[in-house]
Amino acid sequence: MQTYPSEEQCKTLLQTLVRTNTCQPEGNEEALVDWIVAQLPQDVTQFKIQNASNRASLIVKLEGDEDDGGVAFVGHLDTVACSEADGWTDPPHGAVVKDHTLYGRGACDMKGGDAAMLLTLKYLLENKVTLKRPVYFCFTSDEEASGLGIQSVLSSGYLNAVDAMIVCEPSREQISNSEKGALWIHVAIDGVSAHASRPTLGINAVEYASLLSQRIKNMVTAKSVHPILGPATAAVTKIFGGSMTNIIPAHAEFEMDIRTNPDTSSKDLEGEIDEIIDQLLKEAGQVSTRSGQLKISKTVINNRPAIETSKDHPLIQTLKAIGAKVGINTGERGHFFYTDASQFIPQMHIPFAIAGPGDDALAHCVNESIDLRSVQRFTKLYINYIMQTNKKD
Repeated sequence: MQTYPSEEQCKTLLQTLVRTNTCQPEGNEEALVDWIVAQLPQDVTQFKIQNASNRASLIVKLEGDEDDGGVAFVGHLDTVACSEADGWTDPPHGAVVKDHTLYGRGACDMKGGDAAMLLTLKYLLENKVTLKRPVYFCFTSDEEASGLGIQSVLSSGYLNAVDAMIVCEPSREQISNSEKGALWIHVAIDGVSAHASRPTLGINAVEYASLLSQRIKNMVTAKSVHPILGPATAAVTKIFGGSMTNIIPAHAEFEMDIRTNPDTSSKDLEGEIDEIIDQLLKEAGQVSTRSGQLKISKTVINNRPAIETSKDHPLIQTLKAIGAKVGINTGERGHFFYTDASQFIPQMHIPFAIAGPGDDALAHCVNESIDLRSVQRFTKLYINYIMQTNKKD
């Protein structure tokens, strides 16, 4: 067998990935998809999925003796946007390396994980490793927005037979078995305007927006605390309302980012929010005005369920056992943000883990970076997981 990839190999590959601009909203992931395909031997099974102009996802399949089962490694190719004016020390796509650390947009989230996937794929091909079951390497588009890539992978049916998924997002040198869900809502409130010196003649939409958002937040934060993910959270992230200081505002809007735990379904949560709105409207109906009544409308703008694999599942336990040998922390961990898994696992009902190089606290930040030695460690983790669980004897 060949040796594991060196830090220099990790650097060279990751520089290629980071120097290819795949920032949202344009994405341009197809450029990287085509580059990856060009590196593959012609006899390797691969499926390119066109998502939009210049946007594509890719599935690379290493065949096994059996066609059912197997594991899918998943990573997205897009990154959040960046600007030279944001205060970067080095160009965001320069992929500058200093003292084992590579800087650049997407270095951590998550081209470091993509690099570890590609290095694992390269290792398996060059060493002609024979497999009992297939291994899939999935590179998706648009994860940082609406998830077009993973949705197309799901609908393609190419992964219908897999029995486990490893999401290679940055996990702070740990292995996660869970991630919070996200319910984003937009609420529009219509009241009645009046002179601010006579507030009782109007219905103040801004004040009702404040009252409603606080009641929703109180309901969410009162839910049970998850042993790994902690409490559910709710935050007002946008608010609009009012025109002049001396006018009671007749219209207000706000948006909330609600992060849920696996014990709360989005459907149930929506029902509780609707009950709070109904109660507030009932209370407001007792307010007497000659010009109208309070109206509230709610729209869901994002819905990602919280998901979890038992910490005792063999997938988690095996990854942790191997991780301990390659220098990865085996303490319990969950992710506060959602991944591509949120649009795949609820439909497929298979175990998953989030395990990838880099510190997720650096994701989306100015001067985003990753330790190249972390890319090495997770490449070793992926290789050893496959060799231990799926290599043909």
